[in-house]
Amino acid sequence: MKPGDNRGMASVAVLLFAIVAMMILMANFKLNSAVAASSDAFDAYNSQLVEKNGIAQIVKESVLAVGETALAPSGNSLQAEIQNRLGSMNFPAGVTVALGAAVPALPANPFFPSVPPAASQLAYFSAAPRGLAGMGGLLASLAIQGPAVDLGRYVFTFARTDSNSPNDSQTYVVNADLFSVPLTDVDVVAYGLPATGSIPLAAPAVPVGTFGSGVSELVVTSNNPASDPTAWPDLYAGSGPETLPYQFRNAVSFAWNAYEYLWGAGYQDAILGAAAGDQAVYDFSGANNPVIAGVSVSGNALTIDCSAVQSQVVAIVDAEGVGSVSIEGSPAGGNPFILLIRNTAGSLGQTQVAFSGNNHRAAIFYLENAAVTFSGSPQIQGALFLDRTSGATGTVTWFGHLSFYAAASPLGTLNLTLEDAPAVKNALSALAPRVLLVSTTATR
Repeated sequence: MKPGDNRGMASVAVLLFAIVAMMILMANFKLNSAVAASSDAFDAYNSQLVEKNGIAQIVKESVLAVGETALAPSGNSLQAEIQNRLGSMNFPAGVTVALGAAVPALPANPFFPSVPPAASQLAYFSAAPRGLAGMGGLLASLAIQGPAVDLGRYVFTFARTDSNSPNDSQTYVVNADLFSVPLTDVDVVAYGLPATGSIPLAAPAVPVGTFGSGVSELVVTSNNPASDPTAWPDLYAGSGPETLPYQFRNAVSFAWNAYEYLWGAGYQDAILGAAAGDQAVYDFSGANNPVIAGVSVSGNALTIDCSAVQSQVVAIVDAEGVGSVSIEGSPAGGNPFILLIRNTAGSLGQTQVAFSGNNHRAAIFYLENAAVTFSGSPQIQGALFLDRTSGATGTVTWFGHLSFYAAASPLGTLNLTLEDAPAVKNALSALAPRVLLVSTTATR
């Protein structure tokens, strides 16, 4: 081969190498570009994932603000609540999110003394009626404890526009699932533990054997000691205002807000009104009281025979703190009823309330500013609601529900055994106050 031919072959080889190198460089460039584009797309996806989840939470907060059982629910419309929360969100430059024009109307959440819809035991895995699976662990854990009402699914749409990246404009769809749950479904609801007024090192201990097998417990506290002297500041940040992470919102609605609501004047007056309509209100300060079936009177001492009560609601008013009430159990079942003992005397005196005898007739006992005693170690079916000024002593086995406030926590002075009782929950569901629970999910 001539020298010139060698040079020609070398040139061809160099050219081929250069072409291959260029192809490799081009492929590498395209690969890097694809990786960069994928990374950008992934970042955009993550950003929008955060956005849509935040918008789902906005819908949940807004629905609860206008529909929950609370002492002072919002007076705004649902649309205004959503708009206010939406306006406080910080979106990327060029991005706007707008609520659709068609905002669904929320269903009513009626409960006694209104006529509530019939409650039933919801399934966790079910296609028809739909189950609770996928509604969130906290909501499902509360709604599965006893009979509840599925109020349906409500759809909200949000238009997302991005002036810097029009291809990222889309529609977020938020599904809001609403459930009405009797407060008596959860066996123990406590607010404000513990009662020391100081910052505890640990949660208060519950004596061994207090709660039986399967008993559900829900404790919610104010996280700001300045707001509540009985607070356990487990979530309190001393440098800022009181805040509670959103994931606890349903728990707060179920315990804290519902407790404040049922002891507020509005609900107490509604219960009194229901009793008055049946001529079943006894006032220790009144000159003329009606004869009430199951209630006997001797001076300032009343005896209530649960087996003889005929009214759906019996109310006892003790505005001067001078009365005493003995509650005798019923040996047999029967229609459930409500007993309200309302003491507004404050420091003038507590109403003395004594339970005796086993009670097999489920009842809801609302006791305000009461000194409660249990004699003879009775077994009682029902729901016991103690306000923040009430306390209890003695020994009792309770089948059903217990609610109390930390300032008068009965767990230190009461020898209590509490048992989960599905039949009692079913019996009381129509008379119990109900909490609105909300689960929201968003798609795009």
